[in-house]
Amino acid sequence: MKLRNIILAVSAATASFLAVTHRDKIAKEVQETKQLLSDIQLSKDNIQEQLAIIQSFQEPLQEMASDLQYKTRVYQQSIAGNLEEIQQILKKYQNENNIP
Repeated sequence: MKLRNIILAVSAATASFLAVTHRDKIAKEVQETKQLLSDIQLSKDNIQEQLAIIQSFQEPLQEMASDLQYKTRVYQQSIAGNLEEIQQILKKYQNENNIP
């Protein structure tokens, strides 16, 4: 036998021995990994559901925002007109009070 074949055989035997010796640890790690993968999948599904809910609110919120912007502009224009009237009335009374 060649040295290479002997080294490969010894390495394989060592790996097999270690696998059998630590099979409980390995089985536990495999089980924990499966559980983690399951938890990750559940989290992913939950996140996707929450994202769908958020996206379903996006369009109504955009409509509300544009409606509020429109109402704000209308209110500002209304206030500007009322402010001009108030200033004219104020000037009128100031002029009447300043005339002796």
